[in-house]
Amino acid sequence: MDLQTKKNSLIIGLILFLGGAILFYYFRFNPSIDSGNFISCPSKTLLGLNCPGCGAQRMIHHLLHLNFAQAFQYNPLLFLSFPFILVLIFQLGMNLFFGKKYRIKLFYNNLFVWILFGTILMYGILRNIPFEPFTFLAPPP
Repeated sequence: MDLQTKKNSLIIGLILFLGGAILFYYFRFNPSIDSGNFISCPSKTLLGLNCPGCGAQRMIHHLLHLNFAQAFQYNPLLFLSFPFILVLIFQLGMNLFFGKKYRIKLFYNNLFVWILFGTILMYGILRNIPFEPFTFLAPPP
């Protein structure tokens, strides 16, 4: 085993350990109940506005408990994006583990990046409009 392979294996092991610890923490503690143990959103705290990521911590907790409907309520955009995020993480991990440079072309397409940016921006704006149906985009209190 060469030095680069050992280094990559160490990095992957560290990522898996830390990722597992974080997932265990989110599984064990509910951000809705134990909010003092979690980082609060600066946008919500300082401005009173929901950012595109608001509700993500509670969504992760409910995903780990297989409460998909509840998870969807906390952050619908992130919930729907989760399969793409998992594919991206898997691809990056495989590249690191095998020392490859494989890329999924869609994620590196300029049009895709601009559409993704615009979607996140619009989602952040729409979830702060205090009228139905936009109130359904905001996370429950």
